[in-house]
Amino acid sequence: MQKILIVGAGASGVYLSILLKQKLYDCDVIVLEQNTAPLKKVLATGNGRCNLSNKDMSIDYYQSDNNQLVEEIISSFDMVQAMNDLGLYCIYQGNLLYPKSEQALSVKQILMQRAEELGVLFLYEQEVLKIEKGYPYIAKTNQQQLKADYVIFAMGSEAGRLSGTQLSRYQILRKLHLNVVEPRPALTQFFTQPVLKSLKGVRVKGTFTLLEKGKCVHQEKGELLFTDYGVSGIAIMQLSAFCKPLHDYELSIDFFDEEDAKKLYEYIELRRKKGYNHFYDGLLNSKISLYFEKQALNSTQEIVSMLKDFRLHITGLRSYESAQVMKGGLSLNELDHNLELKKYPHIYAIGEILNVIGLCGGYNLHFAFASASHVAKALEREWNVTNS
Repeated sequence: MQKILIVGAGASGVYLSILLKQKLYDCDVIVLEQNTAPLKKVLATGNGRCNLSNKDMSIDYYQSDNNQLVEEIISSFDMVQAMNDLGLYCIYQGNLLYPKSEQALSVKQILMQRAEELGVLFLYEQEVLKIEKGYPYIAKTNQQQLKADYVIFAMGSEAGRLSGTQLSRYQILRKLHLNVVEPRPALTQFFTQPVLKSLKGVRVKGTFTLLEKGKCVHQEKGELLFTDYGVSGIAIMQLSAFCKPLHDYELSIDFFDEEDAKKLYEYIELRRKKGYNHFYDGLLNSKISLYFEKQALNSTQEIVSMLKDFRLHITGLRSYESAQVMKGGLSLNELDHNLELKKYPHIYAIGEILNVIGLCGGYNLHFAFASASHVAKALEREWNVTNS
């Protein structure tokens, strides 16, 4: 009987374990998890509602070192059908796909019920320290050694701390002399200068632009939240995915993106002629209004510039503890089309451990499930050939 070892009980690892038990006969599937419970990150996804996917699955929402392969993987996977096959009813809210229950707990319950019904064995508090080469492979954990005919790396990243913070996940790969793109936080918040503590808690809808040397790197329309360290919000987290180390960035805030500069100029001119004592009241949130009033701007052009292009210097990104994902990981160049390691037959890698990130909006979970499905199909093909 063939033994398949999956390292990591996150979304990709648990889903793959289900597919393997459904598709392959005469195999043992064991999932090793360093935490005390599975699917911790899934429970936190989408503020506990679990945004599973998106109607717009363009490759433009992903970054990797092999976008052609990523595009094939994401486009060939139907999340709605896959979840329905497991017994999870899902609905779209706009472009975003959620379980009908709007509870991430439903996703965890369904995945674990199906896995346990099929006889998948889960072993917890098992931090894998090393995979020894050879056949069979030997996985050394902090508690034991296990032999395996197949190994699948699905150990996620340290983003958000929910998959554990141990760096051994990368050391496993480096000990196998694999190229690991240095991981760094993404989909996280900005530290800024100045820090506008007086605006803490204020939410702003508008258009937000990441600038480098005055040029647009990326732009997002959405919502920003002022904090006591800088800025947060979905739009900011999206912009963080486009930041590179050792680069100097600014954030431009357009408070009035519904008006072009010319129309806003005309409106401000008329407003100034009315001589209001508190000019910005009625234009902006009261806290922002007070902040702008203290700037004592003297011309219409200065006011329009402030409203359309308010600048903050970005001094850094918050750490992995606050990030949704890590940018970096195992290079796709180490893998073949089936996500099998070129150097090591029967070792595969899926999900967040790979150098693939998607923007907010269900893209990362979609890739986690899709990459698991991709490997399951590859193993099924190999299984059928071997046992025919």
